[in-house]
Amino acid sequence: MSAKEDLVTLLCPRFYKRLTSVSPAPVPGQIVSAHGVYPPDEPWIVKVHAYDGFNPNNCRYEIKRFEVGDRSHFPIAELQLRSEENLYVYKGKERPFVVLGVIKSRWANPLYEEVTFSCAPLFSFKPKHADEFKIRCAAFCYPDLFYLPAENDGCSMESAVRFEYIQPIARKALRNYFAGDPSRPVALTDEAFALFVNHLAKFLFKCELDKGVCSEMGSYRDLVLGELEAAKNRVERK
Repeated sequence: MSAKEDLVTLLCPRFYKRLTSVSPAPVPGQIVSAHGVYPPDEPWIVKVHAYDGFNPNNCRYEIKRFEVGDRSHFPIAELQLRSEENLYVYKGKERPFVVLGVIKSRWANPLYEEVTFSCAPLFSFKPKHADEFKIRCAAFCYPDLFYLPAENDGCSMESAVRFEYIQPIARKALRNYFAGDPSRPVALTDEAFALFVNHLAKFLFKCELDKGVCSEMGSYRDLVLGELEAAKNRVERK
């Protein structure tokens, strides 16, 4: 079997580009850093038993599983907590994200826009992930995963974008992801972003945005899977 690095760059030789100018807001395809969260199996909340905006020592909280009687029935302006809303506890960490696009809404206040960005998180591969799994990710075998290699001018670690954890993130919570020498913000190349959005469209809508790109992805998948099968046969004959 060909080296993994040769296979994963066969369809897209360069996955990243450095941005020469910094946009006032992230652009689609840009890599950013943010604190991502993952929904727990069941909801946990920060139960507010007492809140004193003037003296924090008088505040009392409890982290607990949500129960029917835990709905907040009073707003807390300082916490931006509206009536019957709760503070929820999620797991998470700071990690790279791929920006999908900006979302502007006037739902909360007709006079001021809420600006959030739809972002897809990157998860780095761990020792438990075999090379075959990574190659299958690169070959678009998994609908929810999009492979990204480690490059000096891009992500520092070999990763997969996980579509199932796409989430909205406020503009103020996003930071540029820098790479290269000299260090610059980075984004997916036009070729990589075309593969990205077509794979995402298949995941979300079960449709092909660009039939030509999707055909190339299909041919690439067949080639990679053929290489994997040939490699297994060679190993069995030894």
